[in-house]
Amino acid sequence: RHATAAGATGAPWRGDMLFDEDARPYQAMGARKTYWPAALASLLVAVGVLQVAVLQRQEGTKDELAEMRSTLSALSQMQAMQQRQSFAQEELRKVLVAGQADAHSRKDPDVLAALSKAIADAAASQSKTLSEAVDTLSKANSKEKPSTVMVTDSALPHKHLIDGLTPSADQMFRGDCWLFATTGILEDSYRRYGVSKGWFPKDKYLRLSRQALGIASMELCKKYPNSFCTANIGPNNSIIWGNTTEGLDGADEHLFAYLKGVGDIGALPDSVCPYSPVADYWKERECDGLDEARKTNPLKFKVTAMRGHYERGAIKRALVEEGKPLSLGLGMVWAPFYLPCTGGDGPGACDPATAECVACPLQRVYQGIECCVLANRPMVSMKGEWFIQPDEPLVVEGGHAVNIVGYSDTYRDEFGNTGGYILRNTWADGLGTAHGLKARGSHTAAFYMGQTNDFEEGLACPNPHSPRQWFPCDDLETCKSSVAMAEASSFSKVMKLKCIDLGFTLPTGACQKDRAYYVMNMTEFGSSGLFISCFIYDGGESDQGSMCYPPLTIDDLATIFTPEDIDTLPKNDKALCGFNFLPYVVHERLMARFGSVISTTYDIEWPESAYVSHKAKGVDYSLIEKSTYELAKIPVFTPKTFY
Repeated sequence: RHATAAGATGAPWRGDMLFDEDARPYQAMGARKTYWPAALASLLVAVGVLQVAVLQRQEGTKDELAEMRSTLSALSQMQAMQQRQSFAQEELRKVLVAGQADAHSRKDPDVLAALSKAIADAAASQSKTLSEAVDTLSKANSKEKPSTVMVTDSALPHKHLIDGLTPSADQMFRGDCWLFATTGILEDSYRRYGVSKGWFPKDKYLRLSRQALGIASMELCKKYPNSFCTANIGPNNSIIWGNTTEGLDGADEHLFAYLKGVGDIGALPDSVCPYSPVADYWKERECDGLDEARKTNPLKFKVTAMRGHYERGAIKRALVEEGKPLSLGLGMVWAPFYLPCTGGDGPGACDPATAECVACPLQRVYQGIECCVLANRPMVSMKGEWFIQPDEPLVVEGGHAVNIVGYSDTYRDEFGNTGGYILRNTWADGLGTAHGLKARGSHTAAFYMGQTNDFEEGLACPNPHSPRQWFPCDDLETCKSSVAMAEASSFSKVMKLKCIDLGFTLPTGACQKDRAYYVMNMTEFGSSGLFISCFIYDGGESDQGSMCYPPLTIDDLATIFTPEDIDTLPKNDKALCGFNFLPYVVHERLMARFGSVISTTYDIEWPESAYVSHKAKGVDYSLIEKSTYELAKIPVFTPKTFY
């Protein structure tokens, strides 16, 4: 699954397997203390609910049905126990009433002794029946489960981010996102497993080699091919397995869990060799010293279990209860925008006589406009937000694999969607980063959680290429004033721009390279994500003024202008940025339209000899030590000083 460098080819992920869904919606009481209600009515309701559940799950697995029937039997015994207990209580009441009357009338010690014995016998009977029922129900629930108790969506926190989050990485110009999604899972599991055993420090992580894992995957796919491997068409329509890390449509991010032998040779520290930035048969196989490193490499792993999660509640529960990232593979679509074409001679003017006109949307802002130009844009904005146009068909662009590391029910994106998943993506920020758009941006995971303010986020992920970070001013005098420039700099904003005129959004000539530019304002045009943007320009005393562009997306502006001092401005911190936001509604619409949108958690074990703290003889830990880094922390904002 991948998005190609051009962003326009590559088939959506091929989902040709099913997973055992251990993390299923029904989890029977688990290892949780249970309060047994005294009211018989409550038990009758519980039995009835379980009976309905059994009928509804007839198509479930045999293990699930057996487990549910066992629990049903136990609750039925509880019901019978309550009936016996009620009978014993009634008998006790009769004895008490009669005994009290007789004892008071005759003050007979024998009667009082008989009364005491009756009370003791009744209490013993209640205790025995309760003990039997509790023991039966405990046996029915003695089977271990991946999590304790199923919690409903209302019981989940409204936001959650896994702890010890390892950084993103850049797949550059290769369509091997599956490889990066896999390595992200492995890196996290190495750290998390080591921390749980006391073998690895909490504040560090090991960076694994994408190059080495890719080479191992290609080698083993040739030797033990399966349908998750990359494939190309060979002579006479034959299949060539593992020829590259891309193949015709990428590999599947679940490959490492099924590929024989990958746990023995696939995991090596990142310092073993550099990652090749371009897709090339020979360069993808370059890794000097790999054979020698494998001989003394202590890193081994074993995938012991995997669980698929297919809907919002299950994914959120997995993040909260299991506390580790999920892999996610999904198709990507184009986001269509309709740019009004009205003629004129201003910058970026469109001539209806020569444009490829289509009908304009039925929105108030388009009234009287007869020609619109369809502009397809990638579905990820420079703010790192994934979006679709709600009233437009979904047209496949490609496919992608990422990691889900958290969720927020309260984050609201630029398109008005509230709530979604926090993704660890593998795309670089800035200009010329491929994968469908000439400019990209991202944020920290904490940003989408609402855990940082704009000032702190600007220190970690300033996104200088993004027009959202360009500081507006009202007139040229204000724009050039030292006060305005100091204010912009204090908040990691950009003031002065230069023309780059890439010709990606508008025909070349949309700006002049001998002018300086400043943002004046951006005004929404309708509700589909278009803006009329106005700029102040300064080409010298005789060449000053302002101009406005026809409606464009905010990200389109990044292909026309860029900060004048972009080479010296702070860039996004690769150890903190690289995270995106996928709204629930976007994820669910993609799933409904294309299917095969699978989120998966993995149980992965590492031997103690894989950690420097438990060195074994005959192996080399030097590469591990070189590739171990401290987890980065978001900077704390303080006002900028000018003395």
